[in-house]
Amino acid sequence: MKNIMFRISRVAIAGLFVSFGALTLPSALAIEIEPGMWQDTATSSVNGKPGKPEVTSDCITPQDARNPVKALAGMKDASASQCQTLNVKESGNVVSFVMRCGDPKQGSIDMDAAFTFENARHYTGALTSVMSIMGQKTTTVMTVDSKWIGACKK
Repeated sequence: MKNIMFRISRVAIAGLFVSFGALTLPSALAIEIEPGMWQDTATSSVNGKPGKPEVTSDCITPQDARNPVKALAGMKDASASQCQTLNVKESGNVVSFVMRCGDPKQGSIDMDAAFTFENARHYTGALTSVMSIMGQKTTTVMTVDSKWIGACKK
């Protein structure tokens, strides 16, 4: 569960979310961030138990910077998608969405996320997800503080 939430902040979602598919956002979203190296500080709790804060960094390409919400979700090819993105909303500098992935009978993830873009070099996020696998539910609540720290190292 932890891996799912961290990639949302560009940290480690590659595992489960990539297998679930794509996040499709309206082209009208005009929020952009600065390409370059970003540092993320993520705090989370799983089923109410606090985890250790994690600080990571990642290089954001100019292409990903033009659509940061899609890049944040780390999604791939929509043709293999088992996800539905619902209620995508942009209100000023805040983008929120609800995502439902998988099959509740086999395994699913329901996530609510909101990202506040302070400026092109700083954003924060709040995410809540519920993962259900074989009748077991895990709830993760995460906050992310992301800051641009410079150009990507080559």
